[in-house]
Amino acid sequence: MFTIFSKYAMIDEKKVKIKKGMTILDAAKQAGIDIPTLCHMEGRMPTGVCRVCLVEVEGARALVGSCHTPISEGMVVRTNTPRVLSVRRGVVELMLAAHTGDCVNDPNADSCRLHNLASDHEAGAPRFAIEAPRFYPVEEANPYIRRDLSKCIMCRKCITACREIAGKHVISIGYRGFESKIVAGYDEPLETDECKDCGVCIEHCPTAALSEAKDAEPVKSGRSGLQPFHGKEKQGRSDALPLLKKELKECGALSREAMERVARKTTLSLGETFGVASFYSFLPREGNGTNRIRICQCVPCALKDGETIAETLKNELGIGPGEMTPDGKFSIEMVSCIGACDQAPAMLINDRLFADLKPDMISDILNDY
Repeated sequence: MFTIFSKYAMIDEKKVKIKKGMTILDAAKQAGIDIPTLCHMEGRMPTGVCRVCLVEVEGARALVGSCHTPISEGMVVRTNTPRVLSVRRGVVELMLAAHTGDCVNDPNADSCRLHNLASDHEAGAPRFAIEAPRFYPVEEANPYIRRDLSKCIMCRKCITACREIAGKHVISIGYRGFESKIVAGYDEPLETDECKDCGVCIEHCPTAALSEAKDAEPVKSGRSGLQPFHGKEKQGRSDALPLLKKELKECGALSREAMERVARKTTLSLGETFGVASFYSFLPREGNGTNRIRICQCVPCALKDGETIAETLKNELGIGPGEMTPDGKFSIEMVSCIGACDQAPAMLINDRLFADLKPDMISDILNDY
């Protein structure tokens, strides 16, 4: 059966035949034009998280991700303009800035796609300083996989490979914002036998975050074959949230056992359930005081000296975030937002809002409880 091409677009001054459903990246590959990628997986739903494949489209206000942007008739695309190369170089530098260690001393650097992109785009030492770069201990106890999350760029390819190719659902993404990371189980070392003789995630990792264990036997490439993706995870996540809330109401905090119960009632694994729970700051995994204090740490509160409020609470109660007073009356949590930005700095005690806070108000508020 032949595909009929009847429309054209221009990519780097080259006339390219296109068909319905094509992305800019698809059309460029067909024309032999290379656009670099890190998160893209052939035949999988594009995520567009790495932003390395940005290109310039004539008439568009901003650069667009070629992996997920449909190409249309008459579109004029440029993949290597000074603007594109400059932004792409900056994206690579930001990824390198979040790394720990020196790629020069990494024996696996030659197979690291990020390292090679940095070389191709002449990206030297990052210009961006990160006060607290991500650092995780290297996991080498697993007999099959060596995991160094300090080199993870959050491309999510390992998650897609685990779910859609291996059909195992062992890993997921947890937390949110800068705290986001790839998690297994209840955010614990990857020590499951399900990873035996698989290696699919290793094959798709673009950096040295995942590699074969030192004495591991060679695995069969693509052993499980491609599996259809039916979107069960999306349905499972919507089912998980009310169940997690119910567990929280009954137990006061979401322990491993609570999440395992939720996982059994849904289509999710423990890792995927943990990913859902850790994304929401109002689903705590620790602390179970009679009066749960949630301190907002979003930008409006921070700009209005919210840190002083947190420090005052610590001095008054003798506990910090994630801790509970010895009598069990109070526990403290730092949360992303409580929806009171116009009344910053603010905090919640149980479901009661305290807004426009000042340090000298804290003692009287606590005495009421």
